[in-house]
Amino acid sequence: MEKDDYKLTDLDYLIGDHHLQMIKAALPYVQVSQQKFLSVLVKGNELMRTMELFREGPEGEMGICSVGSDQSSPIEMLNAIKPYGTQQEQDLMDVIINILQGFQIRRNYQEATPTSAVDSGPSPTIMMEKLRSILSPEQQSRLDNIQLIMQTMQAFT
Repeated sequence: MEKDDYKLTDLDYLIGDHHLQMIKAALPYVQVSQQKFLSVLVKGNELMRTMELFREGPEGEMGICSVGSDQSSPIEMLNAIKPYGTQQEQDLMDVIINILQGFQIRRNYQEATPTSAVDSGPSPTIMMEKLRSILSPEQQSRLDNIQLIMQTMQAFT
């Protein structure tokens, strides 16, 4: 990961402040012995702030970092951490996300299949709705484009 690609998380914003960032920015301009002391001072301050966040209880500031029930799936977690990984790690996460989405599609298919009509399977409309529900907005747009192309091709045949 390149130096410019480094991103801060919500936790970084909660435990840091502009004074700590100023000290970090000044580190290259002080002597090595002072760098060691200032680095430990900054990290100690961040650790104390982190401990304070957890002392405030579940309603404290750490609640800001927690996700709602609509984003608590492993897929959402992988999508949240993916920008912080290297390209190789991001590619691996994409593979894992695709596998998990495949399992989710299979589970949705099984739920949509009526027990009395197992042989006929669920209607295409129900399956498309289930598929759309697990896709990102960008993927939904691509699916819409594919459907439009397929409809146009069927009109010409």
